[in-house]
Amino acid sequence: MSFAMQVKNEVAHLPLRSNCCQQAELAAFARVVGIVRLGKQRILLMTSELPVVARRIFLLSKNLGWSRVIVVRRYSRPRRRRLFTVQVPLKQQNHFLLQELGFVDKDMMLRDYLDPCILARDCCRKAFLRGCFLGSGFLAAPSRAYHLELFLKTHEGAEEVMETLAHFGLLPICRERRGGYEVYLKEADQVSEFLRIIEANQGVLQFENCRVLKDMRNQVNRLVNCETANLNKAVEAGLKQVAVIKEIDSLAGLGILRPPLKELAELRLQYPEASLTELGKLLSPPLSKSGVNHRFREIYRIADQLRKKQ
Repeated sequence: MSFAMQVKNEVAHLPLRSNCCQQAELAAFARVVGIVRLGKQRILLMTSELPVVARRIFLLSKNLGWSRVIVVRRYSRPRRRRLFTVQVPLKQQNHFLLQELGFVDKDMMLRDYLDPCILARDCCRKAFLRGCFLGSGFLAAPSRAYHLELFLKTHEGAEEVMETLAHFGLLPICRERRGGYEVYLKEADQVSEFLRIIEANQGVLQFENCRVLKDMRNQVNRLVNCETANLNKAVEAGLKQVAVIKEIDSLAGLGILRPPLKELAELRLQYPEASLTELGKLLSPPLSKSGVNHRFREIYRIADQLRKKQ
């Protein structure tokens, strides 16, 4: 099971709370996976491929006292799948469903944005985001990437989601794609906070565990790469120094070097892969890295002078 499915399965089984939160969550479902069918039977259709999501929609409708029917359709093309559709009549006794969900005003005129009362409280805003995620959310495995997105059919719906996310301090990005709008989060802290907001507590723990392991792995890789680069650099410098010392020896012999330089040159020939710090510790008396480096610069100058005399 993918990480996204694990989180959706957890969120879909959260207990149903107050009516206002249930209305907000159902409004989110209607916004992201709902279609209104007008005809002899005016109904709201909410469709999902996930049985846990369809079950959640069904329970929300039931808990709010609305009549509902769930229909399962099986398809073989373009791939084998099942679609679960919850059908809820728009007119129920003395209540009009779209008005209850905030999609129309008191004059039964369709709103571009939901009635502000639907998202008036923080608990309702969280329920709304939970419904958007269950209906159309995608969450990448944290071991691969930090990416969460919500797909909205309309620009107004995308703006509602972005404003709701911003209310909780998140910084979403919106782009137009596939005939709709994607609202997404890319930073690890932002994704983790979203999971906390929708109360996916197990998802947060798993996300943070993967995040810690990934950060540790990246840190180890950086240290190894840095150490390897430093080692390669030290080896290349050592080989260059060996070559210069051998050149001096062939041109005039190491006897022309002052005793401190001759001692260092002989140590370098004996330990071609040693670092400057290690060579400094072998000298008598010991010398710092900068001191060893200074002596090698003097050896280079002597080699340059010998070449010019040839």
